[in-house]
Amino acid sequence: MNLNRLVGSSVFISILLILILYFYPSDVSNQNAISKVIEREDADTMIDKPDENVDKFKTFSESDFDFFVYRAHVLSSEKNSELIVKKIKNGGFPAFIEALEDNNELFVVYVGPFLSEDDIVNNMEAIQKLSESQNGEISRWKL
Repeated sequence: MNLNRLVGSSVFISILLILILYFYPSDVSNQNAISKVIEREDADTMIDKPDENVDKFKTFSESDFDFFVYRAHVLSSEKNSELIVKKIKNGGFPAFIEALEDNNELFVVYVGPFLSEDDIVNNMEAIQKLSESQNGEISRWKL
């Protein structure tokens, strides 16, 4: 029985070695040439793409980012301003507070920004109801 195991093991190892030597790449220089071709193709692709796409990019000016806001309130209490903003946001509209430029003790409640003035006009009734303001004004707001 030991002789059978010894012969079987030697045959198995011999077949395994033959397979390894047969499938093992013998020409390492060929692999280097292939990797250089792949690297060159990647480099050419990277170099060519920016040149092709340069004309496809659009330049933007500051006026491209004009938005509109509805100034709902000017309040002296920041806490009350925050409560109104929270109510407006819960109603589904964007809103924020800014300190008045001339007087840091006054806080302006804005609803928006909106992409167009029509967005405000179309929702004016809901905005006025949520902001509890009937005397607001629409103004242009830039980033």
